[in-house]
Amino acid sequence: MKRTLEITFALDDAKTKAISLLDPREDLTREEAQKWADNVIAKKAIVVKGALPTAFQKAIVRTVEEEELA
Repeated sequence: MKRTLEITFALDDAKTKAISLLDPREDLTREEAQKWADNVIAKKAIVVKGALPTAFQKAIVRTVEEEELA
């Protein structure tokens, strides 16, 4: 099973951007994800087509099960 953490930011151009990280910890909390996102925002660590993230919107874990066809 493949797990991906997806964190969505609001940008200063009124758009949003989702960042995906592979294999998040099983016990990762929303608070930890938000703390990481807040750090990214404070340090201006991500720029998307000239726009900076201004706020954390949400964090989800997407789980995908892959099954090879016989």
